Amino acid sequence: MTMADWEKEYKKLEEKYYPITWEINHGEIEIYCKNGKLLPLGHDIYSIEASFIQDQIKDYGHYSGEICCI
Repeated sequence: MTMADWEKEYKKLEEKYYPITWEINHGEIEIYCKNGKLLPLGHDIYSIEASFIQDQIKDYGHYSGEICCI
């Protein structure tokens, strides 16, 4: 996949799901898309945002938040 292909794919994900909200519930990350529906574990958004969310927890002690774009 070329860089342009990744950019197109991310753009499609942003348009469909973002802004997303996330929270820690019983030790697990839960991610909700813009319409409030919980995304299933294993959804592409989890792998895309996992390190950002982990940094928010580790660096700032935030256990919930909103992400506006990839």
